[in-house]
Amino acid sequence: MTVFIAHAEADRAAAEALEKFLERRGLFVELENGERGFRHVQHADTVVALWSKDSVFSPYRLLFEKRTLEAWADEQLVMVKLDHAFSPVGLRDLASIDASFEAQRDIAWSAVAKVAQDARMRPAPIPDPGDMVVYRRAGRHSDETSTGSEDQSGGGSSSQS
Repeated sequence: MTVFIAHAEADRAAAEALEKFLERRGLFVELENGERGFRHVQHADTVVALWSKDSVFSPYRLLFEKRTLEAWADEQLVMVKLDHAFSPVGLRDLASIDASFEAQRDIAWSAVAKVAQDARMRPAPIPDPGDMVVYRRAGRHSDETSTGSEDQSGGGSSSQS
């Protein structure tokens, strides 16, 4: 299980503080700012999105927002607001942990750690039957589709000499 902390480069200090806090609690943590893309997330992983006024100006903002929305859709997101900046459209309605008061960030980090530790207990997703692919072996019945004459329309050309 991995906790991915997605952040803007300007928020690196807060991301590193959270990383140390989570590692002291026995969690494996990776920082990611989008510079090299984002790694694939497994079902027991958690994505912590640190959002601030600086996130708006990140050159990887669109990748960051995509990562956040995908994690939300997979129920793997922990949204953390580092200040009172507005979140972008699509992220504004998501529940978030308020870490805007720096002197009490340990309280916010504790809430993040609880959610991340609870993710370990998350059951594996049940595959949707509509997504399953059924393979059938070709048998003797596979050649029966082309029986009879090729031109049954009656309008075919015939050559009479």
